[in-house]
Amino acid sequence: MPILDKQIQHHAHQYVRQGGKRNRRQQVNRIIKFVHWIETQESITGLEQLGKRQVVLFWKNNRELSDATLYGYWLAISLLWKWIGKPNQPPEPFTNLNKNVE
Repeated sequence: MPILDKQIQHHAHQYVRQGGKRNRRQQVNRIIKFVHWIETQESITGLEQLGKRQVVLFWKNNRELSDATLYGYWLAISLLWKWIGKPNQPPEPFTNLNKNVE
């Protein structure tokens, strides 16, 4: 298991045990997909290396996703931000509503 997966599982273990199980598992799965995507794009060895640049890169390369899915990913990334102690919120996704503004 890659190092980032172990770090996510460490944070997610207690989180998934409480509250709405299906939603929490879905959020953890989105975090894992996001981190795996980042790993393919850049050489990151720890969650503490994640930053706004990686999130913006993720949004730019996944513009085809629906607004609801993008929002779901943003919520999951916000949770990851909280777990790793990043200040503020991660950058918001480029929604379809923002794309059509001229």
